[in-house]
Amino acid sequence: MLSENEVRAQCVAAMGADLGAMYCDLNDHLLDILLLWKQYEALFGVDQETVRVLNETAPTFFSVVQAQLWDGVMLGISRLTDPPLSAGKQTLTIRAIPNLVTDPSVKTKVEAAINTALSEAEFTRAHRNKRIAHNDLVHIQNRIANPLPPASRQKIKAGLDAISTVLEVLNGHYRESTMLYDDLIFDGGAGSVVYFLREALKQRDRESEF
Repeated sequence: MLSENEVRAQCVAAMGADLGAMYCDLNDHLLDILLLWKQYEALFGVDQETVRVLNETAPTFFSVVQAQLWDGVMLGISRLTDPPLSAGKQTLTIRAIPNLVTDPSVKTKVEAAINTALSEAEFTRAHRNKRIAHNDLVHIQNRIANPLPPASRQKIKAGLDAISTVLEVLNGHYRESTMLYDDLIFDGGAGSVVYFLREALKQRDRESEF
């Protein structure tokens, strides 16, 4: 298995210094967000039985975990779709890619994929600007008149898939490879937590029979 430095070296060799480094950094951050999302899905997106286990064992704790994972993923999506410049400083964003691509056909494909990603991720930006990163007073004091765009697991998954597609345009062209993001990210332990909590509840029920 290649090390992180070896993968970066390969990307730079295939894409050039600036584009290769940008691709690797974006890919690393996307993987971090996908890992968060995998934890969320393993805990709260499997079935009602899993949710019952969480509610029976530590409802307040898992309520906090749910909110933090949800906001963390939406914040991550919004960051990766930020403008290339913020307050005069460069940002790590898919929108910085086109200026680094010299091949016209690749640039056209990248720009089309980015436009799709921006559309799919737009709802996260409203949540970031008004609720997660900032406390928008108008929204807080009159949420009914100033509602945020609806957010759902389906919309978040669509945003993540669209960002992945942008990077896959580069990966496919320059490295003739596919990342298969869904296969790369394991649940990271959330599934194990549910398993042990379920077993603990079974043991509690067995002991209560005596």
